[in-house]
Amino acid sequence: MPPDKRKLMHRRTIESYGYLRDDGLWDIEATMQDIKPYDVNREFDGTLVPEGSPFHDITVCLTVDDTFLIKEVSVSMDSFPFPSCGGAAPSFEALKGTRIKAGWSRWIKQTFSGKVGCTHVLELLPVVATTAFQTMWQPLGKKYPQHVPATLTKLVNSCHGWSEDGPMVRKLVEEQVLHLPSKESQ
Repeated sequence: MPPDKRKLMHRRTIESYGYLRDDGLWDIEATMQDIKPYDVNREFDGTLVPEGSPFHDITVCLTVDDTFLIKEVSVSMDSFPFPSCGGAAPSFEALKGTRIKAGWSRWIKQTFSGKVGCTHVLELLPVVATTAFQTMWQPLGKKYPQHVPATLTKLVNSCHGWSEDGPMVRKLVEEQVLHLPSKESQ
């Protein structure tokens, strides 16, 4: 049965990219745009955001090293609904010197909650983290093959695809790339 007729009222796009820089560092970038298919009058000052123009246009770029240590932080807010929104961008400099790892997303939510942060930047940071992993995984596996088994072990049971009973983990165990602890030792 076809869905009822519907009319587009909002479009959010999130794009993310991972780059290897000439200096060996990695730039991981994510952009969010919110666009309305109609004119929007901003309530705070009555200015017009024309149909098809971004209501939100926010970009986060983290520069990381091979260990996922954040070396540089850039948050740009080219469009936002309230005059004070852009004031949140400098707060995210506190990410410099932290490492993307287990628990990092929880830490950023705690650290940048409330009036020091920006909801939309906080939505982009986990996207940046997963994009970093997807970008860096294969090149780092080739550069540091001795770390691959330990990294893979951390992925076991992290999701359905990495279930210890699933075909991917079984294949890696059979190929002796991954060694799971025996059931008796658990």
